[in-house]
Amino acid sequence: MKVFITGATSGIGFVTALKLAKLGHYVYLGIHRENQLIPTKEKIQFYQLEKQMSVLILDITDPKSRHQIFDLDIDCLINNAALGVGGALLDLSVDAIRYNFEVNVFSTIELIQLYATSLFLKKKKGKVVIISSLAGIVPIPFMSSYSATKASLISFATALRKEVKLLDIDITVKLVEPGIYYTGFNEVMIDNQEKYLKLDAIFSSVYPEIRRKQRFFFQFFSKKDLASIERKVVVATLSNSAKFIYRAPFFQVLVAKFYALFK
Repeated sequence: MKVFITGATSGIGFVTALKLAKLGHYVYLGIHRENQLIPTKEKIQFYQLEKQMSVLILDITDPKSRHQIFDLDIDCLINNAALGVGGALLDLSVDAIRYNFEVNVFSTIELIQLYATSLFLKKKKGKVVIISSLAGIVPIPFMSSYSATKASLISFATALRKEVKLLDIDITVKLVEPGIYYTGFNEVMIDNQEKYLKLDAIFSSVYPEIRRKQRFFFQFFSKKDLASIERKVVVATLSNSAKFIYRAPFFQVLVAKFYALFK
């Protein structure tokens, strides 16, 4: 099987790529910036998986860059690339929220559309795996923009799964909803809050305290071992079952289910 993973420089994307490569599948790692190219290749060399992995610079927001997907012969597209925009909803510039949706939602949709078109023209079956988040079910205060993008992906994936059943070609859709893991992603979102805020931010005087509490929250609740979510993404990628949604870690999934029932 040939798999393409966006946002595969580190975190969930990279550990999933490693596991799939070790299982004998060929993996294309999509990275965002040129300065990530050498470090990513060095990690691949460290694991001695050069024959099973390739690194491609793919900016999902750039149409020309996205078009690389069209020319590749891949069996599964894993949409993992995402941007975190943090800050109080009242203080975020609308342009920042718009950009968050551009990266996490609109560009992901355009990439999926391009991949599906290539499958249709080649009369080839394929699979789309969409990485959302439990934050799409349980919105996180002061991270409402990011949470909303992930909720949108859940809705789009759910509809897409039903729509593709009417096609003559076989396109499988899977949805993965990770909880809070320690990958550095949330910490970057906290540290970069100020650059997305309006100059007259209403919460400006309390942001230092907000960030302190956020760091404590993520330090306490983040699961450091990525194995549980790596397994879910790998199973979603390889499974032929009818199962649609894959979630981890277990305790956070329970919390999300209770929230959905009693919110």
